[in-house]
Formats: sequence, structure tokens, C-alpha cells
Amino acid sequence: MAWERRDDFFFAVEPIEDSIARAKVLEGGPVLLADHGDIAGSGGSTDVTDVLAEALRQGLDDMCTGPFWDPAVVAVMVEAGVGAEVTIQLGGKTHFPAIGVEGRPLELTGRVGRITDGAFIVSCPMFTGSKVHIGRTAVLDTGTVEIVIAENCHEPFDTGCFTHAGIDPAKKRYILIKSRQHFRAGFGPIIKHVVMVSGPGITISDYDLLPWKNVRRPIYPLDPDTVSNLPGTG
Repeated sequence: MAWERRDDFFFAVEPIEDSIARAKVLEGGPVLLADHGDIAGSGGSTDVTDVLAEALRQGLDDMCTGPFWDPAVVAVMVEAGVGAEVTIQLGGKTHFPAIGVEGRPLELTGRVGRITDGAFIVSCPMFTGSKVHIGRTAVLDTGTVEIVIAENCHEPFDTGCFTHAGIDPAKKRYILIKSRQHFRAGFGPIIKHVVMVSGPGITISDYDLLPWKNVRRPIYPLDPDTVSNLPGTG
């Protein structure tokens, strides 16, 4: 098991199924699942669906998630219209051959919920008052999860990405988003638990999976023992 250093704490880079299983037994909510392997703010495509697929496989319900980037699916849902039942192939359009990750669309069937222009005003402490535009946005309601799908990539740091589409994340049991730290600004006041989930993608935290070629070794954290040689580490 790998570990990532985050200021004054460590968290495990563990299999997705283990993280979801831990989330299932937590009492109360909302439980925020932070998929930190596919973050828009760090260059992720935000169309990797592995974490969502595992959450559904393990039976998590009363969940909201997104925004997922998939302009093609948004177009299909807009054409179908609010209230229509659609079967979509969500995400999986992006491949990452350098790290051995191939995009896998996730087939889902549900009802088209609200359709918006993707514009909302930030109300959280981060960028308060700024206008965000994530492109045309559609919500797919499968009965167990409401999925926000947008034309533009966006890292959710404000609850507006859900509330502008008619979803109140504070009333959900689970909130699944693609973020590592910025989410704490807007979601911190409404959540009870955070489970970091190491999903696949270009912003992965398991550095052993990255093809390092032009870096001087040893170096932390690629070589964990290096930390013991730094001043003050003993």
C-alpha cells in the first residue's frame, strides 16, 4: 500500500473497492467521496467512471455525483428533453496510455432531470461571488444516484455545481466528486465524513504508476527512505 503526504497527515492509496466499502459503514452523512485521480484543476479529464461504477456495484444509493465531462452525452440528453428515459454511455472518452489507463464508458439508464446553461454564482469562501460556467449541463436520475454531466471540465469546490441543477447535496447520503482539497471550501460545512478514493486517471496519487524518466533519484516521495535523510527528520 502506498501513502501520500498531505501537510500534517497521511492517507492510504488503497484499492477503490476498499474505500467504497469503508464509506458504506460510516454512520450519518453526507459522506463525501473524493476521487482524487481525475481532477480538472490538475489536468484530469473528469470523464473516468471507475469510482462511480464501483459505488453503484456496492449498492450505494441516495447519492449525487459530478460534474462529469461528456459533451456528447449532454447533447443526447438535451435532445431527449426533461423527463425522457435514456440509456447513455457516460465518460470513458479519454485514454491515458502513459499510465496504462484506457477509457471505459459506463452504461446507465435513467430519467433526464433538469437541463441548465451551467452558470452559477459561487457562494463559498473560495472565489466568493464569481460566476462559473460549466457549459450546458444535464442531470441523469437513475433512481439511486443523480449525475451532473456538463460540456466543460470543472473541479467542484462550491455546492453550486449541484444546487443550480436542482440537487441539494446536503440532503444526500453520499456525495461523489472529483477533487482533492478544494472541495473543503464549499462542502466542508455540510458533510460529516470524507473518504479519499484513489481512482484511476492522470492525477493519480500512486506515484509508482507514473513513468518517471528524467528525474534525479533518490527523491521523496518516489523513494520513501529519502525522507530519513532530510534535515530534522532524524
